[in-house]
Parts: sequence; C-alpha cells; structure tokens
Amino acid sequence: MGFKPDSLERVALIYATFPRSTETFVRRELRAMHGFGFKPKLFSIWKGKNKWEGHEVQRFTLLKLCTLFFWLPYWAFKKPKSFRQVLLAIWNKPCPNLQNWNETFLGLGFALVEAHHFRGQRFQLLHAVWATMPATAAFALSELIDVPFSMGAHAYDLFRTGGDWLLNEKFMNASMIRTSSNSSAYRINAMGVSENRVKVIRRGLNKWPSRNSFKLTDYRKLKLISVGRLVEKKGYFFLLQILQLLKERAYCEFQMTIVGNGPLDGQLRKEIDRLGLAKEVSLVGAKSEEEVSKCFLEYDAMLFTGIIAYNGDRDGIPNVIPEAMSSGTLILSSIYAGASEPFIDGVSGFSLNPKEPQKWVEILEDFAQNPIKYEKVRKKALLEVRERFDVNQTALKLIRNFEKIALLDGSES
Repeated sequence: MGFKPDSLERVALIYATFPRSTETFVRRELRAMHGFGFKPKLFSIWKGKNKWEGHEVQRFTLLKLCTLFFWLPYWAFKKPKSFRQVLLAIWNKPCPNLQNWNETFLGLGFALVEAHHFRGQRFQLLHAVWATMPATAAFALSELIDVPFSMGAHAYDLFRTGGDWLLNEKFMNASMIRTSSNSSAYRINAMGVSENRVKVIRRGLNKWPSRNSFKLTDYRKLKLISVGRLVEKKGYFFLLQILQLLKERAYCEFQMTIVGNGPLDGQLRKEIDRLGLAKEVSLVGAKSEEEVSKCFLEYDAMLFTGIIAYNGDRDGIPNVIPEAMSSGTLILSSIYAGASEPFIDGVSGFSLNPKEPQKWVEILEDFAQNPIKYEKVRKKALLEVRERFDVNQTALKLIRNFEKIALLDGSES
C-alpha cells in the first residue's frame, strides 16, 4: 500500500540544529521521506542553515527572543491553563543543570515567539527529532495551538544524569515517542509511558557496499578500525587496554585506526604513547560519511567499546555498527545500552564487555589465524542489516505513524 502525500500535507519537523554534520542518519531518513513524496517543513532552533539540498530550513534567530516581552503576556492571556501548566512543571522541581536550563529556555522561547506563525500554517502534526530542546518546543507549541506532537528519544537525550527538566511532561503528552533501540524503549516504558505510544524505528541505511572478498585485507596483520567521537561514552581507554593485551600476547600483528575527533584527543594520544602503541594505533581525525563507508571495506574488524559515561550518557544503537555490518566487516561490540542490538551474538557479531579485554583478544587472535571460520558470521551480518536497517523501510514506518496521529486528531476535531 503506497503512501499518499496529500494525506500529510502540513507536518513540522523541529530540530535543535539542522543540518548537523554528525547526524548522518537524520539526513538519510529525511531524504528517504522526500523520496516517498513526504516533504515536511523544517525548523532549526539553534543555528543551522537556511537551505539543505534545495529545501528551505526555517532557522530561528535569537534576536526574536527580544519579542518575548509581548508574547509572554499575549499567551498568558490567550491560553492561561496551558501557560500555567508549563510554569508549574518548571516551578515544582529544580533544573538538572545549566545546559538543560539553556535548552529549556530556548525551546520555550522558540515556542512562545513562533506559536502565532505555526498556528497560521495549520499544521497537522509537530515532530521533535530529539527529546531535549526540540521536544520542549514541540510540547509548548502543542499546548498553545492545540496541535498534536510526537518526539524522538534515543540515548543522550534520555539517559543523561539529572535528566531533562520537562521530560516527564513531554512523555505524558506526546502522541508518539520514536526511539531506535529496545534498551531505550524499556527505559521509556519504565518511566510510565504506555507501550502503544513507544515505537522502535531503527536508524536506516541507504548504501550497501560490495565487498569482493572476505579474506584478510593484509595476511601479515589484522586491520582494525573504530569510529566515533573521542568522548567518554565511546570507551576508547578500554579499547587501548584491549590493544595493549593483544600486543603483549604477540599471537598476531595488527594495525588499529581510530576515526573521529573530540575533546579526548590529547589524552588518548598520551595514553597511546604510555602503553607503547604508537606504531600500532593511529588517530586520523573525523571523516565524511562516504569516507567512513569506504574505510570499512578496507578493514577486517570494527571494534566498538562503548560504555555508560559518568554523566549517564550512552549510545543507543551507534550508527557505525550497522554501517560496518553492511560492509561485511567483523563486528566486536560492547554489551552496554543498545550497542549489540543490530546483530545476534555469536551468529552475526560478538557482544563483549569492554572491561574484560581477554575475551576480545581471544576472538581477534582466532580471527587472525582462522579467517575462513568467521566468513559465515560476516555474511550473516550483511543479510541481517539489509533486512532490518533499510532506510526506505524505516522512513516509511515513521511516516505511517505520523499518518495515524494526524488521522486520529482529525477524527476527534
């Protein structure tokens, strides 16, 4: 059954910043939705660009916040009950941290200033891509102009220590909460959200690289890769401990390439030198989506050692895992959060504790000595990711859920 574009003519997608270079899945999904003829209005609250691939992005300018002196009393008079509900939610509990205070203030400010404009566009649905600032804006807009809203909630925006000032209110009022991993869905359900409003919709892929051979790329040494921002939750210091043990045991030579940049760059370089891994480990900085895709074809195994950071931040399903699977790269991934959800442990990848380096090393040594033994695992990963992570399927699933919300609201109005 095909999607009819005229059934969803007026939907707003609200982003914190759009486009953002690190959010490749967001752009992939939007392209796929455009391919179905679904073309929502795009709103970027904080910075971003006015155009993206020929599509207009309505970018909010902070100078507009100066008009709050007019819009605050206007909406307090026009929607006193909704206005009071939001104020009470903020007043009754302390803000978790300064960052969330800024996110909440900007989200609410955006809603108060732009609500009149949104009402004039007669939207059927407002969808916030993230549970933080965009969802705060969508929640407030929904209250002010009586339009349903849905929201995404994936990892950092869901798990960070202290949480989000208005997260419970957003969850209780959203028509749908889209998440990309089962671990995140369990968390949302545990917070009191009914299962029928939580939809697990994966972050899809749109490119399927072709690997010519499953032989080791270099018979003399294993070529290993890890991709991600150089931040605590990626567990890179545990990765270096694994590599140190692999080197000490001396069963196989290896070369590890770490792709990404971030605040831990300097500390990681010092640790690499301290552990005597300077010849084996290279930090090469960030690469584009296309470059990373090519990299996976040139490496034998991808290691992801994600952990739960001190502030509660963690990954849901890291995009790089299904991306590496689609290239036939052997996957060794952390047990934490949703990092092992894309594959079946021992069948299409390996789920391991980053704090137990011995097990990682044993698999890598066996892989180096018996690569044919792992060919079946790599081929199975290729099949699974194409079945479960096709962006056209995930985008259509999201559109279908938008349709249900819009139709239900239309039947009740």
